[in-house]
Amino acid sequence: MRLVLPRRGVVAALLLPLLAAACGEDRDLAPARAAFVAFEQALRAGDENACRALLTRDSAVALAEIPWAAVRAKQPLAVIGARRVGGEFRVDVRDPNAGGAAGEYVIVREYGRMVVDLIATAALTAEVRENPDSADVLEPWPLTPAELDRIRLHELATPPK
Repeated sequence: MRLVLPRRGVVAALLLPLLAAACGEDRDLAPARAAFVAFEQALRAGDENACRALLTRDSAVALAEIPWAAVRAKQPLAVIGARRVGGEFRVDVRDPNAGGAAGEYVIVREYGRMVVDLIATAALTAEVRENPDSADVLEPWPLTPAELDRIRLHELATPPK
């Protein structure tokens, strides 16, 4: 019995679609990018209901604090890319209103939909600043009954000296 192997061209033609799919972009990046673009369009249009639908449940409370007129007066952010980071997505943007400063927004899947997480986005750039003049202060308060019970159990479990 004779084994006949296909020519290199045929093998390459068969493997090319498989290799292209393996090297392709993450399928969820386009929906994440689209969710951010839709959110920004709704924000610039002043459509609070559409914005609420494109935000996480926890982030939607921030809509009450948005200066809608000031947002409409600004130029839109330029989306320059998107990437997956763990279980979330980051959309990279440039802000023409701040001299092209780079920024990123966090997009997550919530209840099966891609939505913007403003809380996680704010946490990306948050800085903890401590007042150098502040002092540590111990403020005593009465122990709860559960804490007293735990102390008593610890005392009972400790062997006598």
